[in-house]
Amino acid sequence: MISIKRWVAALIPLVYAFYLPVQSLLVPGITSRLFEVLALAIYLAAVIPTLLAYRGLVVPVWQAAANLLAAFAIPALVILQRDEIGNNDIGGWMVMGTAVILTATAVRQQRLFAVLGLVVLIAEVVYIYGPLALITAGLVGAMVFVLAGLGVSRGIQSANAESDKYREREAQDLASIASLEATKSERTSRLQQVLGSSVPFLSLIAESKTPLSAEMKQSARLLELALRDEIRGRGLLTSAMRSEISRLRNLGVEVALLDERGTEGLAKEELDALLGQVIEALQAINSGRVTVRSPRGEAFKVTVVATLPGVAQPLLSLRLS
Repeated sequence: MISIKRWVAALIPLVYAFYLPVQSLLVPGITSRLFEVLALAIYLAAVIPTLLAYRGLVVPVWQAAANLLAAFAIPALVILQRDEIGNNDIGGWMVMGTAVILTATAVRQQRLFAVLGLVVLIAEVVYIYGPLALITAGLVGAMVFVLAGLGVSRGIQSANAESDKYREREAQDLASIASLEATKSERTSRLQQVLGSSVPFLSLIAESKTPLSAEMKQSARLLELALRDEIRGRGLLTSAMRSEISRLRNLGVEVALLDERGTEGLAKEELDALLGQVIEALQAINSGRVTVRSPRGEAFKVTVVATLPGVAQPLLSLRLS
C-alpha cells in the first residue's frame, strides 16, 4: 500500500486555495477593501487548519462549525464590499474559496457541516443575485466541488473501515497462531515430561528376564493410560486434573478424556476454574466409568458423565460452561 503524508496530499489544494483570491486582489482602482480583507482573513483562518492541522483524518466538530460560519460570513462580507464600492469585479474568489473550505470539511469526515455550508452559500448568493447566479457566479462549479468532496469522504471512510477490519482479522489470526504455537509447545513439553518418566520404566521392562509382576503390570497399564490422556486429553489436563485421574484409576475407575477443542479460546484462569469444577464433582466417584469431554460447537464447554456397569441412570451428568 502506498502511504502519503497528509501535508503532501494537502499541498495542491492549499496552493489552489492561496491562488483563488489573487485575481481579485489585483483588480486596479479599488480604493476600499476592508470587508474583502476581513473575508480573506476568515477564509485563510478556516482553510489552512482544515487542510493541514489536527492529527488523524477527522477535524474537530468545533472547526467544522467554524467552517460553516465562514461559509456564511465570507459571501456576506464580499457582497457588502461590492455594494459599498459599487463594483462587482472584486471578490470573484468567494464562491470557489468557500467551496474549497466546504470540500476540505467534507473530505475530513464532517459531511453534514459541508452540506449545510453549501446550502448557506447557494441561498445567500441566489438571494442577492437571483437564480441566474447558479451559472454566472460559479455556484454549479462549487456544487460539483463539494459533491466530489463528499464522494471522496465516503470512499475514504469505506477504505478505513475495510483497513480496520483487515487489521482486526490480522490481529485475530496472529493471536490464533500464537495460541496454537503455545498449545503445541505445551503439548510437546508434556509429552517429553511423560516420556522422560516412562523411558526408565520401559527400559526396566525390556531388561527384565522374568515375567512381570502384578504390580509392574498395573504400572504399565497406568502408564499406557497416561500416555493416551496426553494424546487425546490435550487441553483438559492440568496438574490437579492429573492427580484426580490418578486417584480414580488407583481406585479402579475407568477414566476417558476426550478433548475435542471445546475449551479453545478460554483464558488459563477460566480453564483452571472450569476444570476445578470437574475435579470437585469427581470427588464423590470411587467406582465405575468416568468420561470427561470438551465438545466443540456447543453452548457448554465440558461434559462430565459417571456411570456404573449395568445401571442405566448415570451417577453424575454435568454440562459446564
